[in-house]
Amino acid sequence: MRRTWIRLLAALTLCVGAFALCLRLGRGGLTLYFEIPPEATGVSFRFEPEGIVRQTESRVSDDGSELAVQFEALRRGKTEAAVIWEGVGEDSFYDPVIRMELRSLPFGVLADSITWNFTGWGYLAACLSLFLLSGAFIFLAASRRERRRAYFSYRATGELGLAIFLLLAGFFQSGTVLPFLRGENAGTVWALLVGAIVSAQTFMRWTAVGLGVFSLALAFSNLVLMRHEGFRPSNMLGIAVALVISGGAAFGIWMSYSLLTFPLRNVLLNVYAGLFVYLECMLAAAVIHALMAGRHEPAYDRDYVIVLGCRIRPDGTLYPLIRSRVDRAVAFARRQEAATGKRAVLIPSGGKGADEPEAEADAMARYMREQGVPPEQILPECRSTTTLENMRFSRKLIEERGGGDRVAFSTSSYHVYRGGILAAESGWNIDGMGSPTKWYFWPNAFLREFVGLLVSNRVQQIMAAAIITLLSAGLTALVM
Repeated sequence: MRRTWIRLLAALTLCVGAFALCLRLGRGGLTLYFEIPPEATGVSFRFEPEGIVRQTESRVSDDGSELAVQFEALRRGKTEAAVIWEGVGEDSFYDPVIRMELRSLPFGVLADSITWNFTGWGYLAACLSLFLLSGAFIFLAASRRERRRAYFSYRATGELGLAIFLLLAGFFQSGTVLPFLRGENAGTVWALLVGAIVSAQTFMRWTAVGLGVFSLALAFSNLVLMRHEGFRPSNMLGIAVALVISGGAAFGIWMSYSLLTFPLRNVLLNVYAGLFVYLECMLAAAVIHALMAGRHEPAYDRDYVIVLGCRIRPDGTLYPLIRSRVDRAVAFARRQEAATGKRAVLIPSGGKGADEPEAEADAMARYMREQGVPPEQILPECRSTTTLENMRFSRKLIEERGGGDRVAFSTSSYHVYRGGILAAESGWNIDGMGSPTKWYFWPNAFLREFVGLLVSNRVQQIMAAAIITLLSAGLTALVM
């Protein structure tokens, strides 16, 4: 993680250096744009005091509606600049005189009190976009490195979530500076800040439909699970969370369109939207890594393959869910032996539940033998009652047999990521594979990994939330 922050600091240093270089090479002063009154017959400029700033160039747009005026700093200080429209009377819709304070700062930088524009502000915005996009790629690379070290890792998922968040921020920021880089009138710094702080609201509205679909899928999957597995509190949790997600999105959108006028409304809205989008990015990262884990295929060099158990039928036969886990492990072991000649020992892992006639491991072992697996290739583990115990007790069996450097586990595809995380928590970095499962198991799995990500990386999450809150509140208060 230290290496990631060093790279971020290096990227920030490079972006600051790029801005300083652009500022030095492009010292053309400050260009401001003014709408030309239809009755204006000319324009003049006045500075009080003189000798601090001068007007060097002015040009009219092709349609004659806008005047671009370039100012140049002569020495440090501040002056009141007046743009005087000739031919515009006091009763005109337009002000005959526009006054603004211009500040001449070090390095020839000019700043305007009305628009908040300053020399090279577009370059600064462009460098900020570059830093955000660079940060996204730095965190993406960090996530990939972490997954090479430990394929199942909440840290890697958190880094992917940060990469997505910074990528979105850089994307929205880039859109506001493209006109400036093309030499067009890019508006004002004030407008740029407003655009930056409301981009979270925009993205929240864009993703409202997707979140609604996810919430419906989560609620419907819980209803299907209750139909197949009976009523359980864990199968009701998804419905409650679906209501929270959809309600949270609806509340944010309502606030963005509401006519509330109390002073802190914009601050609260933008903080809420920023945090909501950040959580969306973390959810997206959890979904991506869970799906990738479910499709993962270990290398054909395994010494052992653990099969994680789950409930069996009252007559001792296997339900389709657990049978598919066994089939996946047996198929993998056979493909490995055919490809490399190396035979993997299969470890069916699972104890006897209160409503089960025998240990899940014994039922799986019997099914393996029925499928033609030699008995000497099967090593049942009959004590575990949870996934964490599956890993711990299976590891103990392997160590009693002299150990094995390369181990994989087989489980349902939606459960691979969780299984790998629990193995890592027990100090075991092993690989995993998933068997096909019904769609309605997936939404709960996504939710579980999302919650696990927030809890396991809570220090990072709290720091990120604090930074987003401070930035959102500070920028909003600045432009109010």
